[in-house]
Amino acid sequence: MLWITTTQNGNHMVMLLTMIYILGLLPTVMTSSQDQAAFPDIPFQLFAGFVEQNFSTEVSLTTVLTVLFTLTNNPDLLSLHARQQTRHFPEEQSQKVSGWMKALSYALKERLDDAANSLFQRSEDSARLSQDQTVTAIGSKLDALSKLMKLDPYDEDGTYVAPLKPISEKDIEPALIICPMVMECETSTCNPRSLLQNTRNRDIPKVTLIQGTKIFKNALVLCGRCPKCQTKYYADHETALVPGHQNSWRRYYLNSAKYLKIGS
Repeated sequence: MLWITTTQNGNHMVMLLTMIYILGLLPTVMTSSQDQAAFPDIPFQLFAGFVEQNFSTEVSLTTVLTVLFTLTNNPDLLSLHARQQTRHFPEEQSQKVSGWMKALSYALKERLDDAANSLFQRSEDSARLSQDQTVTAIGSKLDALSKLMKLDPYDEDGTYVAPLKPISEKDIEPALIICPMVMECETSTCNPRSLLQNTRNRDIPKVTLIQGTKIFKNALVLCGRCPKCQTKYYADHETALVPGHQNSWRRYYLNSAKYLKIGS
């Protein structure tokens, strides 16, 4: 079974035809996992220690994650930076913060805007730094963090080990559950009751979910049930008793559904 995220109030048939067309255009040869490197798996204590020692005590989770993903999504630039740090010929100059890293630092500063100030501790007095000094200081922190996460083609002795590959985010993919959009019963003749989770764990369906360009395997699909009127709520439809018929049920598909189901 395949579930596809759709825009709210979107037309299901148009979405289905569009996805079929897009899937038909996808190349048959996909990027192999061998062409990617695993996400940096350093102890959290080391990462937290770096943040504590280099950033403001008021730095936000959003800012820290922006810094982290800025590094993991720029392996080519980190390779260029590391090469310029490593002197192989007499005419070369080794630079701690290369022009490549300064460019990445500048891009990060622009991305963070005012939040970039939280990349400095109070003792660093960032307000007195010039634009170039600020970029260089942030670049120095990015360089240190990239080394800590081993995003460097050279080892500590300056020996070339292997080229940096694109970083796979498979190891940090979220656990996803497809469930009803509403949090209480919407039947007009029923008091708005909270919905019970109606699927036993052993019976929860596992499906393939497409969100944008990402494909997630084994997403779970849950059903909600009103304990009073017994209406069942799904991500794409509702099932309710037909008025006046004890065991007759009617299915109502939702034009506002966030998901489109293909298959059964």
